[in-house]
Amino acid sequence: MRYIQGSSTRDLRIDFLRGMVFLLLFTAHFNYFSWFALIAWERIGVMSSAEVFILLAGVVTGAVYGKKLRTEGLPACTIKLFKRCWTLYKIAVIVAGSVALLRLVPGIDASVLTHFTDPVSGQTYSLYPPVEAGLFVTLLHVLVLAAAPHQFQIVGLYVALFLFTPLLFRALYHGKTGWLLAASWLLYFVNYVTPESIPGTAAIRLTVCQFEYGFPILAWQLLFVHGVAAGYHRRTIDAFFRTPAGHMVVAACIAASLLLMLFSLNHPLPELPDWATMHLIAPETFQSLYQDYFLKYKLGPGRVLNTAVLMVSLMCLLTLAWRPIDKALGWLFIPLGQESMYVFFVHVYLLLIVSNSPLPGMHDPWVNTLIHALALLICWVMVKNRFLFRWIPR
Repeated sequence: MRYIQGSSTRDLRIDFLRGMVFLLLFTAHFNYFSWFALIAWERIGVMSSAEVFILLAGVVTGAVYGKKLRTEGLPACTIKLFKRCWTLYKIAVIVAGSVALLRLVPGIDASVLTHFTDPVSGQTYSLYPPVEAGLFVTLLHVLVLAAAPHQFQIVGLYVALFLFTPLLFRALYHGKTGWLLAASWLLYFVNYVTPESIPGTAAIRLTVCQFEYGFPILAWQLLFVHGVAAGYHRRTIDAFFRTPAGHMVVAACIAASLLLMLFSLNHPLPELPDWATMHLIAPETFQSLYQDYFLKYKLGPGRVLNTAVLMVSLMCLLTLAWRPIDKALGWLFIPLGQESMYVFFVHVYLLLIVSNSPLPGMHDPWVNTLIHALALLICWVMVKNRFLFRWIPR
């Protein structure tokens, strides 16, 4: 039943997890209550698809480019890292620019991509300059990543993080992993303790990019940097988890994951039916703890802990019971995970199509469940048939 890792850099467990992220992501971005929300809306822990996406992106980057670093040297690895960054930037610009043009097409309502409604305050924000501002202003906003669909803006964060990866690999190459992680934590705490002039908005934003409102670089680099380090040292980490001390760490992570899942099930989300919410913690107490330790945009320490322990627990589960899990769901999640950027690109336009159909207006959880399931399956079919692979950025 165990997972057996071959000599390849590719780890199917990572691909599986990256594919599973899309179940969480689609349920959040196709923002209609469906039965998938019972597991996707912070129900297995206080974390979202974003944390998993950035952490696993770092792990894959550390593993893939770490191998290149060892075989080809630092200069060649650095060039390839910058090339990948340029590719990611082009993808971000193509999506943001195409959405800016689509909002001009008569009969298409692109507001689901061009506006963001705060789920707490209910206030709606425009993510693009008004059409009256002119093409040049819009183009400038797109090029500096100051305008983009909020469903895709995390790719902008990925672009910004990739700009610094040569520095990360230089530190890893010279054996300075400890110093690298210490610097990452320092930047994280600087962001966390700096008072906010505007509540709900990070006080320190390094760029004019739109993603920094939801994903400030100083906070979210923590997951990426640790993911890169973990991917680079993956064989050492795998060996540690086979030791008695590693077994104790795994046991502690599983226990912490279960406790945090129990905590998250008390989240008093009004969209969920009452029977799906536990009432062990008073709503006021839960909201207070959530505000203090689990805010998403700040990447609260509770989220960091939850992400770390849950990833260890899931990797343990996939390692020990790989064959039945792979047989049941690998056919779906592994192809999606192996082409994650392609799926991420495609889902923006699927969302636009669905939002311009009468389906969301039915407000039926069964219809919404069908929307989420079909969106996943459509992406899976496109991946399996390599639909427009030559043209769609990957």
